Amino acid sequence: MFRLNRSDLLVTAALGVVALLLVAFYAWPWQAEPAPSASLPSPAATLPPAGESLTTTSTGALSGAVTGPVAMPGDRASAEAARGATFVEAVAAGAELINPVLAVGATAERVAELIYPRLLDQDPSGGFITPSALAEGWEVSPDGRVYTFTLRSGVHWSDGQPVTAADVKFTYDALASETVASPYRDRAAAIERMETPDAHTLVVTLRSPSCSALHRLRRPLLPAHRYAADFSDLATNALNHAPEVGAGPFLFAEQTPGEQIMLVRNPDYWKGAPQIERYVLAILPDAAARRQALEEGRVDLASLEPAELIEDGLPAGAQLTVYPYQADAYSVLALNLADPANPQPGMDGAGQAIPQPPHPILGDAEVRQAIAEALDYEALLAEGFQGRGYRLTGYVLPTVGWAYADLPRVAHDPARAGQRLADAGWVDGDGDGIREAGGETLRLALQTNGDNPLRVRLAEQVAAQLQQVGFQIDLEVVSFEELADMLLGQRFDLAVIGWENVGADPGNAPFWQTAQDRPGQGFNFTSFQDPEV
Repeated sequence: MFRLNRSDLLVTAALGVVALLLVAFYAWPWQAEPAPSASLPSPAATLPPAGESLTTTSTGALSGAVTGPVAMPGDRASAEAARGATFVEAVAAGAELINPVLAVGATAERVAELIYPRLLDQDPSGGFITPSALAEGWEVSPDGRVYTFTLRSGVHWSDGQPVTAADVKFTYDALASETVASPYRDRAAAIERMETPDAHTLVVTLRSPSCSALHRLRRPLLPAHRYAADFSDLATNALNHAPEVGAGPFLFAEQTPGEQIMLVRNPDYWKGAPQIERYVLAILPDAAARRQALEEGRVDLASLEPAELIEDGLPAGAQLTVYPYQADAYSVLALNLADPANPQPGMDGAGQAIPQPPHPILGDAEVRQAIAEALDYEALLAEGFQGRGYRLTGYVLPTVGWAYADLPRVAHDPARAGQRLADAGWVDGDGDGIREAGGETLRLALQTNGDNPLRVRLAEQVAAQLQQVGFQIDLEVVSFEELADMLLGQRFDLAVIGWENVGADPGNAPFWQTAQDRPGQGFNFTSFQDPEV
């Protein structure tokens, strides 16, 4: 479902308070605009077609790819040419922890999805859930609360042990465990209990009917027989760093820190052994280095920032084919509503909401509204996205027609923003351009991750626009790991970030539920609280 990831924009904003910078991508300048798909709902007349991005593939014996948010290998010259070959994907960072219950990061996710099985698959075009993974089918009770899955036989871990319902239950029990404190705990939040009547039957009982239940049952699965049943070694098990037991199309071979992660094909993969013999994730932190490696033919797949493609064009030195597709992602400006000096959970052990100590500046709704009015969205789209995106007023993409609503937009009005701040007591008494109140400066830190040039550009623009109405904005460009730590730890003021892999279900409870306001692990790290929501 959702993924906290360094590529093409991620994370959350205080949407219930103000709709701030919330932007989706669509086609890039060198692509002809495709005709709107008849299968997609029509957005408002003022919006372009739903977000599209770019995939390009080379036409060698092994296809290479370069893209904004995501890249997929293109057609191979032939299966015979590919067999025995090595496929190289360039990634921005390694993966210190390869455990789908604990690890946060694009590379760890990539490795996990290649070496571990899943209960359910997802159609790559339509996004709907399919019985083409471990589960070969399921039934749903009339009240929508009980799902009974039939698991296929003949699926084995690489150490010879069968993959069974016990592995699914172990993984999701670990996700739900308060002791484990998984950042993906929301995936199990709707589950009341899991039962395994036999090795090939899994019964999942939900607390209440949920239209996102199947999507949340797609985490890669751990081999239960290689971990302690009480999760006591979940964080320390050697498999976390060298997952030698897998059941995916590829198996882990080795990791050379700072250089590469090597996977080899699984000859016993139940769907059939891959044509590719070795899958290498080459660690190249610098975007320019990834581009150069693609141009020189040293990698077959690389992710390049949209801004880089806009400014520099397609990589040279390779025969490339361009495939536009719908981008399931958006970017946001996140506002922390609670005091970053004193992060608190939003709910106690009894399930009662805990009033949050408010952010000393952003806790005031007038200040938040002033920020919304100070931002020039058209300029952000034109300069940051080169005009190849569109503004959203909520977190539901226009492609989800039955749930999408084109809400009223906050108008760019810096004069009104300034008046709001003055009414809230923030005035520039000494004429230095920065507002003060009660001896305190209107000063906020704005963070983003430096390995995303587009995001850095947006943060610079946001900082400049807010400074024009009297804010002092301290822009901090940090690593993705530092940013994720500050966000999940709720130790931030503002952040330019985004979500990818949003999915077709608009009920994104992890973003907004008080139960997900858990410092260190919950995705409601803006500490949004609203009884109605």
